[in-house]
Amino acid sequence: MNIYHISYTEKFVGERMAMLSFKGCNFDCIGCIREKNEYDIYAEERRYIDWNFENILKELEELNPHRIYLGGYEPTLDPDLIRIIANISKLDAHIVLMTNGSKIDERYAIELKEAGVNEVIVGVKAFDRKKHLCYTKRSNEVVLNTIKNLAAMEDAYFRLQVETILLPGINDPADIEELATFISQINPAISLFIEPWIPMEGVKFKEPEKEDLIDAVSRAMKHLYVVSYHPLYSEIKEIRETPRKVKFIEILPHIR
Repeated sequence: MNIYHISYTEKFVGERMAMLSFKGCNFDCIGCIREKNEYDIYAEERRYIDWNFENILKELEELNPHRIYLGGYEPTLDPDLIRIIANISKLDAHIVLMTNGSKIDERYAIELKEAGVNEVIVGVKAFDRKKHLCYTKRSNEVVLNTIKNLAAMEDAYFRLQVETILLPGINDPADIEELATFISQINPAISLFIEPWIPMEGVKFKEPEKEDLIDAVSRAMKHLYVVSYHPLYSEIKEIRETPRKVKFIEILPHIR
């Protein structure tokens, strides 16, 4: 089992949400935020438990989330992932797998669906192949094929979303429009989520400008029915300096 961290909040867009973070990744992204900070950058409280799957499942039962996200580094590298999903699906929560899509062939996609995954979010770091290779050290060909395969399997209980980053110099608004065009040719009803780059010390990339975020969303909306986005990190920091309405906690293994 590669789960190393749980994050939880009672008010994530009106729902109780838990995130299970998994260790291990087959991409080598420049300035990987997980390598800089493996934990929840918004967490205000920490709790510690004896770390095994039975206790993790018990925590989830007590938290009773509406949604459970499987993310972190790359969950599909965990050989126990199907078993983990099958167990947490008994909690009657909406299960969302966040993945780079590189390990999901048609057979594995069926296994994920049968185990209880309700939604898959495939992250595309850049639609341009050279830029994707530069940023991740891996080709995006398999990732784009995964999107096609998952789109063919979509139904009311198994949904697909594509996520991308707005990263100046790597994935600009024009690049995001190209991705939106590609998605629209498969199905314009597939939703796209745009995540602005979070600036980090020691990494050359800067936070995008708000104008670039608006431009990226506007360009994508010309091709897709549903386009959403995350606010800039600087905006989130400013908001969180005001009286807080949402509290994030994280649950970690006991330090021995």
